[in-house]
Amino acid sequence: MPIPSLSEKDLEAYRSDLSKPEKSTGELFIKLNGLYQRFASNEQLLADFEYVSALNSLENSYASKKEHFNKEIIELKRQFKQLDNRIVAAEQKLRHGIPEDLLVMDKIIAEQESIVEDQEKLNKAETHIVEQVRKIDIEHGKELQKLEQQQNNREIPFKSKFSAFNEQIKNAEKEITLKVSGFSLLAIIGIPLIIDLFFGMIGLPTFAKNTNNIIFNHYIFLISLILVELFLADKIRNRISRILSISYLKDSLNTLGNLLTENERQLAKVESEHHITLSEFLKKNGDALNY
Repeated sequence: MPIPSLSEKDLEAYRSDLSKPEKSTGELFIKLNGLYQRFASNEQLLADFEYVSALNSLENSYASKKEHFNKEIIELKRQFKQLDNRIVAAEQKLRHGIPEDLLVMDKIIAEQESIVEDQEKLNKAETHIVEQVRKIDIEHGKELQKLEQQQNNREIPFKSKFSAFNEQIKNAEKEITLKVSGFSLLAIIGIPLIIDLFFGMIGLPTFAKNTNNIIFNHYIFLISLILVELFLADKIRNRISRILSISYLKDSLNTLGNLLTENERQLAKVESEHHITLSEFLKKNGDALNY
């Protein structure tokens, strides 16, 4: 089953998810990656739309040119047939011998000269048409080859581009996870340390006075550390993770939004250039392209 294409509604839904504290950053990263995968369908659709529309326009232009020259060939054949009739008529006039009437003879000679002249014109016209047909056949072949090359050239960076997006998101998540671990550790240790220093400053008595045992001298720190780990550690990690992740996720969402806008602009450009709407294209080619 093909991956559905991305829409503005999907971006708005994700933007709404970013504002919900109950959404974990892991879930948000997975969904962002999914949005980029869906956008790959938009880009593939654009590539197919451009290629098929350009191919159809090229074939229609070629067919129109061929039709034009076919009409000229039909007209040329008609003129050749008329010329053949004139040749037969001239030969029939001379079949009974050369006429004695000079005026009639001048007309026959003039007709023969006219036939030769017209035959030369028709031969030149035929050569011109054959040459033009050869040219449009060669030009059409070159245009088809160029179009195929453009499609192939687009496929290679297209696939690598989305692999790069996925890799970038994966690396960003790893980097943020490392930062979260570091900042969380500082917070989890820092809070008990502050509490310990605070109670030490106000002279809270310890379990054992005048002892060198570091555990007894800092029992408040240890108790605070245990309590923080039990009741606050996950909240601290989630909070720090959200603070560090949201900025990146928003930037990535904006980048994706810009890509979608450009994709839609290119679709509109293809519609304008080839005089076909995307819906018409999908109606004609959707089954073949699995859309």
